[in-house]
Parts: sequence; C-alpha cells; structure tokens
Amino acid sequence: MKRKNILFIALLIFINPFIYSQNKVSANFGYGIYLSNSENSTNLLGDNNFRSYLFYGISYKRETVLGLNLMFEYSYHQITKNDVLVFVLQSDFGDSISFGTDVTLISHNFDFDYIGNIGDGFSYGIGPSFIISNRIVKVDRYDFKDKLASSGLGVNGFIGFTVPLSKSKNCFLLYIHA
Repeated sequence: MKRKNILFIALLIFINPFIYSQNKVSANFGYGIYLSNSENSTNLLGDNNFRSYLFYGISYKRETVLGLNLMFEYSYHQITKNDVLVFVLQSDFGDSISFGTDVTLISHNFDFDYIGNIGDGFSYGIGPSFIISNRIVKVDRYDFKDKLASSGLGVNGFIGFTVPLSKSKNCFLLYIHA
C-alpha cells in the first residue's frame, strides 16, 4: 500500500506541470515560398516551377511543460499547375484535339517546436518537422492519374509577433507567424 502511495505522489509531481500549464489552440493560414523543391528539377514541369503556395493549419501550444513552452502544428497546402504539358492529336483530315497534363503537389506538415520569447510580443520557435508529400500527375483526356507519395524530415523555425487587444495578455488583436 505504501508503495502505491509513493507511486501516486511521484506521478502527481510529474504530471503537475501538465495540469497547470496554459493550452492554446489556434487556426492559421499564410503564404509560403519554396527555397528548393525537388519537383522543379523534373522535365515534366518545364518552366512551370512550384515557387509559392497558400497554406492553412492548426496548432496546439502548451506553456510550461516541464519548464518548456512547446507547440505542435499541423499544416496543409495544395498547389496545382495546369497544362504543364499540352498534347495535340491531329487526324489525317486536319482536325486536331488538344489536352493537357496537370501536376498537383499536396503536403501535410507536422511540426514540433520549442517556443522562446524575445521580448514583449515577440517570440521564436524551432524544432523538427515531418512531411508527407503527394505528387499527382493527371491527364485530362484519358482520366489517367499517376500518384507518388514521399516523406521527409526537416527543421523548421519561425518568428512570431503579437499585438495585444488590451493591456491584459489574454486578448490578442493580431498574431503574425512567419
């Protein structure tokens, strides 16, 4: 019995930072730029490179977990380039039919970040990322789809800026995460 009590007290001491920490769930959206994308080097894309994208996601931030500020974030983006290849079928009678090939890139990003504060309203985050990417090549005329799934590990970082709505730190007017 005494052993169970000691285990229970140790468990409470360990879980205590989790119980009293502040939880924040937020939705986000934004604009991203590819520094490098392996799809851009394929002959399929030609000059239609993937350069920028719009994304949206959701994040869960938990403050003071064992003395650390941690955040988990999921984000999603999809970008499509239409008619990267155009085929023209020509008959013996001079009639022609053209159809295109579209390429879509879909990414699911899972980020786990350590959050640090720079000053009033400024914060930064850094941590590992796990990415699942899907490339879909679709030929319109023949209803043909070629799908390629890949995954990767990386490092992410951001700088955040918060403008308070009032002097209370619980209400925010604007949060910029770049």
